[in-house]
Amino acid sequence: MLYSATIEYALRALAHIATLESDERILARDLASATNVPRQFLGKILHRLAKVGLLDSAKGRGGGFRFQRPAHEIIVSDVVNALEGGDITKQCVLGLDECNDEQPCPMHDQWKVFRSALAERVYAMTIADLGRNLKAKRMLHEARASAPQEVRPGS
Repeated sequence: MLYSATIEYALRALAHIATLESDERILARDLASATNVPRQFLGKILHRLAKVGLLDSAKGRGGGFRFQRPAHEIIVSDVVNALEGGDITKQCVLGLDECNDEQPCPMHDQWKVFRSALAERVYAMTIADLGRNLKAKRMLHEARASAPQEVRPGS
């Protein structure tokens, strides 16, 4: 697992929100159920994301969570930085304080290549990208589930 449980759950929830209509709100309990994330933990994550301005939160009838700004303007690194306060790609993979090109750790050169790819591909993905990927995955799953099962001779 590349991300902490907090980041993993946040990305699952945000991807689901990205599949909704842009002005549609979703309750934390419904989002927890839809994403299979523990409700109490997800509630804390959602409130933290609202506090930093990634989500908008409203209480009462018609309340729930939605994006503060368009999902195509929120990138994965925004979420990581908001919840963990830093970018893991800038940290030493072995946790050393001094790790750079002048004072490399034993894994510095390999991590440097990996973190560059991570920053360019994964961290640069938008939440809208995650939502589109989730929709496509759901459609594929539904198509497979509704497809007639092939009957093989001798079965």
